Amino acid sequence: MNIEKFILERPFIYHLTSQDNFDNIIKHRSLLSANELISLSGIEKYKNVSREKRMDHLQLEVNGVKVMLRDQRPISPLALSKCLTDGWSVGDFLFHLNDRVFMWPTIERLWRHFNRYENEKPIIFRFETKEIFALNPHVKFCRLNSGATRANSYLGGKAPSRGSQTFLNAADFLLSVRDVAEVTFEKYCILPTEFSYSYNPAGPFKKIV
Repeated sequence: MNIEKFILERPFIYHLTSQDNFDNIIKHRSLLSANELISLSGIEKYKNVSREKRMDHLQLEVNGVKVMLRDQRPISPLALSKCLTDGWSVGDFLFHLNDRVFMWPTIERLWRHFNRYENEKPIIFRFETKEIFALNPHVKFCRLNSGATRANSYLGGKAPSRGSQTFLNAADFLLSVRDVAEVTFEKYCILPTEFSYSYNPAGPFKKIV
């Protein structure tokens, strides 16, 4: 996939998070993966969380600041076990998910995610794609909603396969721009000085400087 074409056709990418995380994200101008936050919390009882499905939101404390990780309810471990490749276990793939920061490449995909958490009044961050990619060359792309394991009738009732090739860099992503379902960053994503936020995908978006 041509990265310049992606930037042209998807000038903005979006991240949804809890209002509890807002101040910390603005202060540090970065997003960290669930695994990084769990590690930084230093709490022994959470050491296995990276390989287990989160049924509910999980609140951690990192350097004296409360951080909230979202649940993973759309994941069915049974369905996931039937569509994994590379000899991976469910725990392997959950760790792989938890090692990434996720963004949505279109408003349409953002709406689907937002509708699930709308009653919690989450924060939506909007970033210029070109700026994010310049700051984070470790970007990788995914053709599906990696955290949802809905059965697909075209695949005989199984969910689409996933494993070590689920997240690919632009050179290895051989599908088109419109086939990108998720934009991801392993472990962290550095944020630009200026970006915008809103409480609704329809806006209005307010600038943060």
